[in-house]
Amino acid sequence: MKAGARVLLLPAAALMAIFFGAFLVFAAVGMLSCAPGTPGYSAPLTLGNYLRFFSDPAGLRILGWTVVFSLSLTAATIVAGYPFAYLIARTRWAWVRNLLLGVLLVTFLCGSISRAYGWLILLGRRGLVNEALMWTGLIDHPLALIYNVSGVFIALLHFTLPYFVLTVFGAIRAVPSQVEESARDLGASALRVFFQITVPLTLPAIVGGATLAFSLAISAFAFPLLLGGGRVRLISNYIYDQLFVAFDLPFAAAVSSLFLLVALVILWGFFAVERWATRAVYRRAG
Repeated sequence: MKAGARVLLLPAAALMAIFFGAFLVFAAVGMLSCAPGTPGYSAPLTLGNYLRFFSDPAGLRILGWTVVFSLSLTAATIVAGYPFAYLIARTRWAWVRNLLLGVLLVTFLCGSISRAYGWLILLGRRGLVNEALMWTGLIDHPLALIYNVSGVFIALLHFTLPYFVLTVFGAIRAVPSQVEESARDLGASALRVFFQITVPLTLPAIVGGATLAFSLAISAFAFPLLLGGGRVRLISNYIYDQLFVAFDLPFAAAVSSLFLLVALVILWGFFAVERWATRAVYRRAG
């Protein structure tokens, strides 16, 4: 590798060093002990905090629930987001495409806290959603849409959708519409063209968008805190409680390290699927 290429790799190497350096610091702090009566910590180094988490049914249940919830949300993001991305990419009217893209981009101007409070207003017992459903006669009494899993799921789905849609949109636009038209001219139905041509050719982007959606979902903090009402707890909320309620920094660091390790393993699985999908697309095109 030439010297110039090595220089270009320095920013990425520095970023990775900071990331893994922080991970090592967390892992090391997790092997310390909480000083009794204080928020500090002291030696010696032990694996007590890690063993304590593995012997805690509540913590393990929250970690497992976080993974299941995040994967379910990722699946819902794919199901809801891909048709939307396809609509934007294949619409014949430029003004419709620009309008929908503008709506997506506007969502990035709102922070997670403001979004969470917005959904509290929309999904409340006297919120816009319940009022609209009662006005149309679809329900007789307000639905419980907040302070439960439903409210957190809806708000997080709204949060992850723009990231997924914008990721997949470019891939769909890159598929020549003439390919789809040729398949239809040869007798293939629109549904068959969609599932046997468009979806396979954009599979790497789908996996990439799903990876991004999963990363956002598994690290969510504000949405379960505000919309869950204490009834929906993800692992980030569990770690927060160890820090600011129990004041047990070493245990929080140990849980954070284990959580990060689990997340990295799952993300590695996503990346492996993406590499496989990319090779499959190239083989199909060749």
